[in-house]
Parts: sequence; structure tokens; C-alpha cells
Amino acid sequence: MPAMPSFFRCLLRYCLACCLALPPFAMGMDRLSLDEGWRACGTTSAAPAAALHQLLQAGQLLCVERDVTLAATPPSTQLMVLSALAASELWLDGDRIGSNGQPARQASGERPGDIDFAIHLTPQQLAMGTHHLRLLLSTQQVPARLPSPFYALYLVERQDYRTALAWYRLPPLLLAGALGAIALLFLALTALYQRQRHWAMFAALCLVAALLLVVELWRSVSGYAYPLHLPRLYAVSALTWLFSAVLPVYFYMAYRLPRWPLAAAVLLACIALAGVLPAHFDARCWLMFLAGLAASLALNLGALWRRLPGSRGGTLIALASCALFLLTGSQFAEGGFALVVCFLLLPLCAQLLAQLLRDRSKAARARQLENQLLRKSMQPHFLMNSLSLISELNAQSPQAAETFIEALGAELRMLNEFAQQPSIALTQELALCHNYLSIMGTRLQQPCSLQLDGEAAGISVPPAMLLTALENAFSHNRYRHGAAFILRIAQHAQTQVLTLVVPEGEARPHAGSGVGEQYIRASLQAVFGDAARYASEYAREQQPAGWRLSFTLPAAP
Repeated sequence: MPAMPSFFRCLLRYCLACCLALPPFAMGMDRLSLDEGWRACGTTSAAPAAALHQLLQAGQLLCVERDVTLAATPPSTQLMVLSALAASELWLDGDRIGSNGQPARQASGERPGDIDFAIHLTPQQLAMGTHHLRLLLSTQQVPARLPSPFYALYLVERQDYRTALAWYRLPPLLLAGALGAIALLFLALTALYQRQRHWAMFAALCLVAALLLVVELWRSVSGYAYPLHLPRLYAVSALTWLFSAVLPVYFYMAYRLPRWPLAAAVLLACIALAGVLPAHFDARCWLMFLAGLAASLALNLGALWRRLPGSRGGTLIALASCALFLLTGSQFAEGGFALVVCFLLLPLCAQLLAQLLRDRSKAARARQLENQLLRKSMQPHFLMNSLSLISELNAQSPQAAETFIEALGAELRMLNEFAQQPSIALTQELALCHNYLSIMGTRLQQPCSLQLDGEAAGISVPPAMLLTALENAFSHNRYRHGAAFILRIAQHAQTQVLTLVVPEGEARPHAGSGVGEQYIRASLQAVFGDAARYASEYAREQQPAGWRLSFTLPAAP
């Protein structure tokens, strides 16, 4: 495999570093949860206590209170963090310590607060002992279909909170930036080098993943009033559906599987069904993403069963991504999605970049072979002998000279046309060989023929592969009574074997350097890679005696 350029390596390492730096939100944060033990304001201590997430509902004004006992005075400033879809006011030991929006009994009188709200509390305010905490919360503008307007209420050391928040924000934002850069890179590569649909699909995957991470982090980076929370949830759901739908479509296009419209419709319908199930937003996103991963795994398994190129690596990537998501997907975009995006898209990115380098190297090799083939067709020795023969034939038989000129022109024309193609149909190669043998038969004034034993339809070969073998035969042998070549074709389940029987002639001195065989091996490698083989053996005991040249090609898919 060609070495990957340093820019690509640095970009992949950067993305991987972002992935490995994704800690959970609470890493290194020792916080005191204040969700439990609440009672309605004005009730006695004998009244049953409940959790705040059970008491707070949509469309209400709620006043609750509880006692908080601290075993020691904190050494530094603390933060009381409230995350809820509510306008709020807070009192500590009878003193109003903060407000977030304006609570009210009616929606028209409520001024919505931010979804995340933090109050600074000094060590003097949180001295060791028991403190009384009271909350006034209104949720007049919360949609009733949301299961609970409450998310969290806790007390945490200020520096720990800031550190944890920075770690929570930075790696996903860096990852989003890296994915955006990869998307632009692959769009440019698609336009410049690889005009293939699955490359554009991969760029779309990276772009959608970057947008999803940005939308998910919007809440912690800039904050917003709680009525904007529902549109953000819809945006997260839409982007999740889009990513989950594009992911299997990418694999479908990459493997060029049949029945594209029907299969795509089924895949998108399954993912859409997961998105409309009666579940919470996070649960629906989790189901949609899992459906996309499962569909991708199924497509890779199908490609693996068909033995398609790249299917083994794709199957491992899809399988590992499914397992990783099931283990880490409890916090969807904050945890499981970001991790899976890293370990899913980065190997795919590396695969595509390696494929690009292989294709460019293959294209350079193909151009080299094309030039070599064209030089072979313009060999001075061959042209001088042909021109001398035309002069002789023109004096003896103008009609024969005209026929020979037509055959020579057809040979050069076909060589020029076929040299520009990486592979040609075996029937075209046979036409080239028959025309060449017609030329050699005229030159030798002896019959030269190629007999076909088998079915040539549906087989592709490198251009001039058999022609080069015939040229080598005439270079190393003198056929005084003509030459009859035989091409035998054997079809197997996974391979096609072409055996060219070269008759034995009088050995002639040849000062060649093996360029013909080098071209045959190089052209097979350029078209089929390691899946093709070439071998030659001398068989004196068989009839006819001579060389057996064996070309083993992979069967057509």
C-alpha cells in the first residue's frame, strides 16, 4: 500500500485524539444532588417528600422546599446548578439568592428562563449545618408531550464545574471541526479525482455528524431560553435520522449492490419507523442510529458473502461500531454517538484515502503500460519489415499489398484504441490476435491461425495480453511451415483459466530482455491485482509439443 501523505495522517491522528479525549460530563466532578426530599411550600415536615422530577410538570406554577444538611463548610465558592424547562426563583435560608426568568401563573405573565442556570454561593452562605432551600418554578410554556421539564439540580465546586464543562465542550467541538474539514476534503477529492457517488456520500456523513455534534453542544456552549429546547430536540432528531439513513446508503453505493431503488426504500422506511415510535427524543435517536448501524452491518455481511472488495474491513468496522454503541450509547450524542462516529468514520476515511492512493498508483501504472504498449506497436523492426513487404507485394500483387496495408492499419488502430483502456473484452483481444496472425502469415507466406476452444463471452483481459504472448512466440521461434496456436478457456466457480498453446518451432537467436513477459505480468497486476496469475511451462510429451501459457483470472462478479 502506498504511504499515506503526512497531511492525511495528521488529520486522522487529530480526529482520533479528539475521540479519545471524550470523557463523560461528570468526570472529576464531585457533586451533591438535590433532586430528592422536596415538599410543597407551607406543608409540615411530616408531609411525604418526593423527587423534584416527579413534582414538576408542564403548565404549572410550583413552590417547593427542603432542608439541606452540610457536614462541613466548603473551602471555596460553590455553584448551585439548575437544569430545567422553567422560569425560577431560589431562596436559601430565607434570602433570595437568584432568579432565572420570571415565574407566573399564566403563560402571558411568564418570562422564560434559560434551560441551564447556575448561582454562585460563598462558603459563608454554605456553612456547616442545616440550610433551608425553597424554589419557585413555572413551566407555562413547556409542551405537554415532554415527559418531564426537570433535568438536574445539584451543588458542585465552581472550579470542578468549569473544568468538567470545558472537557465536555472542547473535544466534541474539535471533533466537529475535524469532521467538517474531512467533509470538505472529500468533496474536493470527489470533484478532482474520484467522481463516485459513495465518496460524496461519505462527505455528507462527515458533514451531518459535525452538524449533529454542534447542535447537541449548542445548549452547553451558548445556552438558550427553555422554549427553544424543543426545536433543538427536533433538529437533533432530524440530523440523527439523516445520518442513520445516509450511512447504509453509503455502503450500498460503495459496494455497487443491485436493486438500488427498492433496497434504499426499504432501508429508509425501517429507519423512519424507528423515528416515529412513541418514545422520548433520546430513545428515538438511539433507535434510529441503531437501525442505521444494523442496516449497515447487514449490507456489509451481504457484500462479504459476495466476496466484494473491501467487504472484510467494512464488516469489521460495522460490527465493532454496533458493539461500541450498545456499550456506550446511554448518553446519545454526548457519549455513544460521538465515540461511534470516531471509530466508524475514521477507519472508513482511512480506507477511502488508501483506495485513492492505490487508484492513483494504479492509474500511473496504467499510463506507463499504455505508453509501453504504444511503443511496442511502433517498433522500428516490425515497421521496417512490414514496409519492405509492402514494397515487394506491390510489385508482385497490388491486391495482396492493399490487403496487407489494411490489416496493418487495423492492427495499429486497434492497438491505439485498446491502449487507452485498462481492460478489454476477450473477443476484442482475439480480433487483435487474428489480425496480427494474418499479418504474420502474409510475411511468412505460411498459414498462421489461432483456434478457440471454449466460450470467450463475458471475459475481460488487459489489452494486448495474448498479442504479446504471440509476439514472443514469433520472436523466439522460426515457423517455416506456419503456426497453429490454440486458446483453451476453462470456467470455474471463482476463476477463469486461459491456456495458450504455443507450438514449438526452430529456435532462433533472440537478444530480448524479457520485456514481453514483464508487460504481461504488470498488466495483469494493474487490472486484477493479486487475484490473477501467469505461468508458463514447456510440454514436449503433449500434442502439439510446445509451451503452455496459463492466465488465471478472477471470475466476473
